[in-house]
Amino acid sequence: MLPTISVLIPVYNAGKYLAVCLESVSKQRFMDFEIVCLDDGSTDHSLNLLRTFQKNEPRLRVFTQANAGVAITRNRLIEYARGEYIAFVDADDLISPDYLSTLYQAAQASGAEITKCFFKEISEDGLRTSSAHCGSLFYEKPSNTLVSRFRCGYYDSVVWGKLFLRQWLHAIKISFLEGRIAEDLPFVVQAFMEARKIEVVSQSLYFYRKGLSMCITAQSERMVIDQLKNLLDLQHILQERSLWEEKVALQWVKMVIWRICAFRKLPVVKRKQYLSLQKQAFYHVENVMKKGSWQVKLRWGALFVLVRLCGWKSVYMWTKIFR
Repeated sequence: MLPTISVLIPVYNAGKYLAVCLESVSKQRFMDFEIVCLDDGSTDHSLNLLRTFQKNEPRLRVFTQANAGVAITRNRLIEYARGEYIAFVDADDLISPDYLSTLYQAAQASGAEITKCFFKEISEDGLRTSSAHCGSLFYEKPSNTLVSRFRCGYYDSVVWGKLFLRQWLHAIKISFLEGRIAEDLPFVVQAFMEARKIEVVSQSLYFYRKGLSMCITAQSERMVIDQLKNLLDLQHILQERSLWEEKVALQWVKMVIWRICAFRKLPVVKRKQYLSLQKQAFYHVENVMKKGSWQVKLRWGALFVLVRLCGWKSVYMWTKIFR
């Protein structure tokens, strides 16, 4: 008999935290689930730990592959899943004992394709917890408008903390952009915009371990670069899916400008190295704005004029002001 929920855990050199993560999943009050782990070519003891844990947890299925990155790993985990629903958990995080039961009950009661909860941050040693400092849109239940779904997906652009209806995911044919980090963003935005219904559970049931050197958010240079690339790709994806409209375009412009602004945090030599990418994004935004209403052109047109007048080096100052 197939499980109701598949808990999908990508694993890469997570040996320090993996046992605690698996324990938190194994001790769920909801019983009808499987744990699917894919080891992405770990060089530490992660795989041995998985094999050992598997001896006492019959619901755990373990797969291995040569190192390919988290996006490919997550795509393959979706293929391996057998449950009616899927839930992603990162190998260094924890979940509440009521995590699966609460999300499942809410999904069943609402008929939602996506059910999400809130989260708390835990310190690296796991001894301290704090409420997450998220934008207000993270906590908002999206309306049925495309622009609301886009904004909420952007501000909650992580795949963990959610329950997805598996057959629906297959039907809409979305996947993680491979070869990137911050790959959650285009996946979640697409899912939010395609979903008929999104349910929000106002409880913090997921615990995100903050401040790890192994965490992708610690890779500041790659994050800045790949977040911008992902947004540029997202525009084409939404256009192909007929999810692009003027209000969405305006929100997308804001996000791209913020991401260009983020390059100011990098050393000058790195900014120069990726200058062509920044300019490509900036002038692409300008072309998108030319198709907008006069209000849009008035608001953002000044930004392009000022950058042209003051030179490219001024772009970080003007994007920071205009965002």
